[in-house]
Amino acid sequence: MRIARFEAGGRVSYGLVEGDSVTPVEGDLFGSRRPAGDPVPLSSVRLLAPVVPRLMLATALNYPSHLGQNVASPRPELFVKGNNCLSNPGDPIVMPAGCERVDYEGELVVVIGRRCSRVSVEDALSYVLGYTCGNDVSARDWQRGDQQWFRGKSSDTFGPLGPWIVDGLDPTNLELRTRLNGKEVQHCNTGEMINSVAEQISFVSRVVALEPGDVIFTGTSGQPQALKPGDVVEVEVEGVGVLSNPVVADSKPMPWKDLRPDLRPPRPGR
Repeated sequence: MRIARFEAGGRVSYGLVEGDSVTPVEGDLFGSRRPAGDPVPLSSVRLLAPVVPRLMLATALNYPSHLGQNVASPRPELFVKGNNCLSNPGDPIVMPAGCERVDYEGELVVVIGRRCSRVSVEDALSYVLGYTCGNDVSARDWQRGDQQWFRGKSSDTFGPLGPWIVDGLDPTNLELRTRLNGKEVQHCNTGEMINSVAEQISFVSRVVALEPGDVIFTGTSGQPQALKPGDVVEVEVEGVGVLSNPVVADSKPMPWKDLRPDLRPPRPGR
């Protein structure tokens, strides 16, 4: 089943996607749903991020190919992405003024389907509504130069999700690809994760109760490349579909300079 969130005629709805059409539904997205209208062509609607999360989490350094000089962690290493960075399929990724490098990070994203607190690894996947594609866009110089990752990971537009949520997938064996301007630049299998989706959910749930609609970006592979205005990034997850976003420059100049330049750390190497 493919669950979409879309806008048509000024109204935002959820719907079930079959082929090239979507049927509006009403009821509880995380429970009982029923059709609420006739199918409409996907080409006639605007797809939105398939869920509006209360909490957006992401797992760092979760593929061996992405570790670089780092050592694999025996537990998931998570951080929070601000809800402000949520972005729709097709919406532009804006490169912030004052940032020197922005990278793509194609990822499998898990969507929680029911309240999840202190669950075991064995039971964790039973709390999942489904999966979608995500791009954990990252401002590398801010991420590496700041003492916290807030700017680098949560700038506006840095969290594209979509195109829809798909249930019934095996998150331990999905092909994941990212393309930059049509060229494949990432390719991995989710079975390569250091900490599995179930392990991530269980670990988080020990200290934070996950609610329906919360999402976890489950990590990226390889060594992502820098983006530039005019690029188009596509993230494809087997069984889900393709999330595509163009890249644009910030149209507003930075109205200030960093405070206390005498305390600014040395520029990190690339």
